[in-house]
Amino acid sequence: MGLFEKAEPERAEVAGVHLRCEICKHERFHHRNAQLHGAIASFFDLEWTGPRADCYVCARCGYIHWFLPL
Repeated sequence: MGLFEKAEPERAEVAGVHLRCEICKHERFHHRNAQLHGAIASFFDLEWTGPRADCYVCARCGYIHWFLPL
């Protein structure tokens, strides 16, 4: 599948709100998850314990919108 979960960009909704790119106002995105880790987790080889973020990459300009779980 490559870098993204789905081949075609799709509309996205975050917290009940339709997402629009902050840069170019486009409404189609590629979605992926990112593992977050800090220096201490990296030092002890524990990156897998860090939180994950949802990332929506604008299909027009490539700007990445990051959302942390609440």
